[in-house]
Amino acid sequence: MKISVVSPGANAIYEEVLEKLRESEGSDSYKAGNVSRAFEKALNTKTVANKISTATSYKDIFIEASKKYGVSYDLLTAMAQQESGFNPDAVSRSGAMGIMQIMPETAKYLGLKNPYDAYENIMAGAKYIAEKLKEFNGNVDKALAAYNAGSSAVKEYGGVPPYGETRSYVKNIKAIMKRGADVPYTNYISASASKDQLEADLKKLLRELPETDEYALLKKTLAEINYL
Repeated sequence: MKISVVSPGANAIYEEVLEKLRESEGSDSYKAGNVSRAFEKALNTKTVANKISTATSYKDIFIEASKKYGVSYDLLTAMAQQESGFNPDAVSRSGAMGIMQIMPETAKYLGLKNPYDAYENIMAGAKYIAEKLKEFNGNVDKALAAYNAGSSAVKEYGGVPPYGETRSYVKNIKAIMKRGADVPYTNYISASASKDQLEADLKKLLRELPETDEYALLKKTLAEINYL
């Protein structure tokens, strides 16, 4: 099942409910498929982040990080697109982790406990680039180069070091900033949310589904298994 949430706990609950829904339809593959598609659509809708308390969107996280650390939204989202393509599970060959591709030693320095949690990773990345911007007096090129290759390399060369990877990194991010990053609409579910919170939110979301044909069988099946 592909649902745009970022939380193993939430996905486990959704898979459990979906399995109960499928079992209730027995051997009727048409009904089971109909129910599965409706359930997945309900969880992928853009209203999820507004409907349930444990959810927010990537866009909102970047906005929060931008305000908290005084770094432009466009810069942060461009970095995320360049670093990982907004993939919270990304791991580079050098060991950089998560959406903002933070190295293990940097994660330790920043106090980042769960580098694969989208919220924590974005906040840590924003904090780190804010430090680099301050260190290099607001010079974006130097700050980005330091984020990628380290401050010592930038100081040694008096600017963006002559490393192909670093120069491409800075160039690509500035190009993304100019056109705007393609921030995916991902419903982020907090990794710290309790099972009770997650289940309560899911039930609220399902109870408030519109009375349309596409959700009719799903709502009927939910009633039959006494989920709501």
